Amino acid sequence: MLRFLQVNTFYPAYLRDFYAARPHLVSASFQAQIDAFLDDGFSGGHMLTRELARRGWTTHQIIANAVPAQRRWLAENELSLPEPLDIGLTTAMQIQMIRPDVVYFTDVIQFDSRFLRKIPTRPKLLLGWRGFGLPPGADLAEYDAIVSSFDRTFVEAPKFGAKDVQRHYPGFPTDFPAAEPIVYDRDVVFSGSVTSQHATRVALLQLIWRASRGEDGGRQFGFELFMPDVSMFPAEMQALNRGSVWGNTMLTTLRRSRVTLNIAVDGFDVQPPNMRVIEATGAGAFLITNAHPELSRFFEPGEELETFADAAEMIAKIRAYLSEDAKRAAIAARGRMRCLNDHSLPVSAAAFEAMIESKLSANA
Repeated sequence: MLRFLQVNTFYPAYLRDFYAARPHLVSASFQAQIDAFLDDGFSGGHMLTRELARRGWTTHQIIANAVPAQRRWLAENELSLPEPLDIGLTTAMQIQMIRPDVVYFTDVIQFDSRFLRKIPTRPKLLLGWRGFGLPPGADLAEYDAIVSSFDRTFVEAPKFGAKDVQRHYPGFPTDFPAAEPIVYDRDVVFSGSVTSQHATRVALLQLIWRASRGEDGGRQFGFELFMPDVSMFPAEMQALNRGSVWGNTMLTTLRRSRVTLNIAVDGFDVQPPNMRVIEATGAGAFLITNAHPELSRFFEPGEELETFADAAEMIAKIRAYLSEDAKRAAIAARGRMRCLNDHSLPVSAAAFEAMIESKLSANA
């Protein structure tokens, strides 16, 4: 039976909030902590261990920078390392002890080829996800394949040494508890973060904020942010922030909002879908996202979600759909059905398994 190991790194802000809400977990077993992470649904579309286990694999999950869990793993295996804990060394020790056939990393920068070369016993297959631009100096030469849903990665990754790039689309977890009937308690929401590669996102959110106040002469509407950092916005706009929501809590927040916004990262807005498209539609939210000719391969604009080409169209559609309750709900319902049928995590995991088997056969 083949052994599969997935290694994730999670946002530090999420890890802080996760443990703050569950202080008892710090002393829980390693597996109890991992199970709690998987139950919480954060980055759920990327988490393959449970789905592959259902398909007959022996699976293991590591959250490399979840320090309390990593400390427990060391203690349970009668090992110790000095503090602060060396994330790379701990992960290398885990890989060496588990001896997986396949390791899938979702952070190929933290765990690049310089890390992989230090693993004493090389797994049969090393895979890494990348859905973002690659920084100067990245080294991907030791990976058997980089997986991505974005064409840009197919161009960039070989320049950093990748031997192969394979197509992979994350999927929506079908165990999300979607309560019925939906109770709407917000007008328009945006949930996400901002980095140096989100200049368009910052600009559009500020325009939406001004429109929500009626500064453009149109009808006012409610607008709320769910973000870890809003320091880049004007002080009055910062007051709209309700703080980060993560995992299943985020999905529920999107589902209970009349309009959910998606604004893709700079340079990746030219190709759908990013993860928020899958998350929002799967949760049953009414989504307005970046327009692109390829989007109809995944969701039908106007039928299963809505799109915008520029700020004016986005704001106009927000106002129009806020007054069209039945139409908005019907689009959201069709979007959820399409997502669960075509873009679910079981569908994604089956395709990922086929890719693994193909790569293992080629490497044999």
